[in-house]
Amino acid sequence: MTAEDAVGVAELVHSCYGDGYPHDEIYDPAKFFAGQERGDHISTVAATPDGTIAGHWAFVFHTPIIAESAMTMTRLEYRGHGIAAHLSADLYAKLLERGVKWIMGEPVLIHTATQEFALEIGDGMGAITGMRLKCLHHAEAAGFTEVFEHGRVSLAMAFGPIATMRVHELWIAPEYEELLGIVLEATEWPRLVRSDPPTTVDLPETTVLTFEFDLSHLAAKIEIKTIGADLLAAVRVERDRARSQGALFIELRLPLGQPQSAKDGLLDLGFSFAALMPEMYPDCDLLVLQWLDDPHVERSTWQLLNSHIEKLADAIVAQAQVAFERPGSHEAL
Repeated sequence: MTAEDAVGVAELVHSCYGDGYPHDEIYDPAKFFAGQERGDHISTVAATPDGTIAGHWAFVFHTPIIAESAMTMTRLEYRGHGIAAHLSADLYAKLLERGVKWIMGEPVLIHTATQEFALEIGDGMGAITGMRLKCLHHAEAAGFTEVFEHGRVSLAMAFGPIATMRVHELWIAPEYEELLGIVLEATEWPRLVRSDPPTTVDLPETTVLTFEFDLSHLAAKIEIKTIGADLLAAVRVERDRARSQGALFIELRLPLGQPQSAKDGLLDLGFSFAALMPEMYPDCDLLVLQWLDDPHVERSTWQLLNSHIEKLADAIVAQAQVAFERPGSHEAL
């Protein structure tokens, strides 16, 4: 995508989705192209001889080895001619040149097309690794003909390897081990799951974390960088900080590379299993947990690709209810 192409991409988005596309930066050609120049994302386009942008596909970089598929669209009159397949092949070659090892996606749950694409990554090595329940406000945009959930929207999380995988040892609290097992049973990823940490673990005194709040979706993200002896107290403080700002969804990211990662007690604070994010840190996978203001999930519009994804959805939704019912999960502020 050139700077001139970025103007055509903005026009393409308008033609497909009107003014309501969730990645609003794509409407500003200069800003969107600058993001590519910085290395935030890589975009490729299909153009007609007169320069009209007929299709677009991008990958957003989360880390040097993880890229997320995003902003895939084809102008209505050019659909059904394999444009997306050509764009995909071009991007995959570029990603491999850059050393990317994992493709990440957030498949919607209202149709199976994006779920199927996720499973096909890496010659069929992709997997749905979880679901973030009610994480976004309902989307209203021209071009979205599907019926979304009533109220807030849930998204799956998916990963697929496109390079040789390394063996990783995952330390996880017993309350999440079964759900992690459901995720991994559909993969051949080299993962060793442990939930039996030594009785004495030398921990730093203070947990190191970051906190972000997304006002547009009333959602917060707490990311643990270093697990300290005060982990539960530190998470409780940040959870209550998010709640005081009106959060309806809180995402907690926890590294799984050390025995202290198996510390229990987070379920009692209202955090249930959401997803696994392989190699999101340079030396380990991440566990994503979620806190919900209201655990009732509207599933009447969900269309899930297979029985394994159904099984995972059942387990994730059930544990969200369990977490909500814990006495300490929604204590008065």
